[in-house]
Amino acid sequence: MEGKGIEIRGKTLGGDTPLICTPLVGKTRERVLAEAAVVMAKNPDVIEWRVDYFEAIADTAAVLETGRALRAATGNLPIIFTRRSIREGGEPIAIGDAEVVKLYDAVGASGLVELLDFEMSNDAEHVRSVRETARKNGAKVILSYHNFGYTPGVDFLVQRFLEAERLGADVAKVAVMPRDRADVLTLLAATAQAAAKARIPLISMSMGPLGAVTRMIGGVFGSSLSFAVGEGSSAPGQMPIADLRAVYDVIGRARGGR
Repeated sequence: MEGKGIEIRGKTLGGDTPLICTPLVGKTRERVLAEAAVVMAKNPDVIEWRVDYFEAIADTAAVLETGRALRAATGNLPIIFTRRSIREGGEPIAIGDAEVVKLYDAVGASGLVELLDFEMSNDAEHVRSVRETARKNGAKVILSYHNFGYTPGVDFLVQRFLEAERLGADVAKVAVMPRDRADVLTLLAATAQAAAKARIPLISMSMGPLGAVTRMIGGVFGSSLSFAVGEGSSAPGQMPIADLRAVYDVIGRARGGR
């Protein structure tokens, strides 16, 4: 990952050790802020606000107001803003794709978040719009691919990473569901192959209990961030922050790090 890291509020995404990100999945402003308070005590590196869980997602003013309160509560931590679609494992929401893009534009322009996660499967014009709004306002874009059904082959997964880069992503993310141990190796192999070719940081994981090991050792293969449980889980297989931090310490010592 040398030379590929991006600096976000003093944190390096794509450095020697993966960053630990904790999702917030509260349905209301009060729950989001309560979750944030619990999570902050556990010292994550990054916060992800999963706005598809937020009941007032159709009210842009309410989203922005909660975003301001979240920014105040999380201090200098980087925030990822994510609406995960149903087709890629997210929650049902009250607005359509065009409205989602308008919401991303408003949040991107607000300066409240550092990263916007948007799925590659979205309409090409929508991907372009989100990317351009982010660039104008100094935010970074994670273009992502999720498959909760199975794990495609290595070549397909490598192409997902590289396609994200081609589409102008600052970070590429791939998350897949394994059906057996070989699928877990497929995800790690694809990450390593893509990391050798891509010029941007990558995030990858194999989900569920079978894939939990990838959240621990993904950094060895080129993944620059892992999701961990603060209070609520946003995907199967997420571990507690403290456990993941301990694993990273052990791996760092084993590899000759500090």
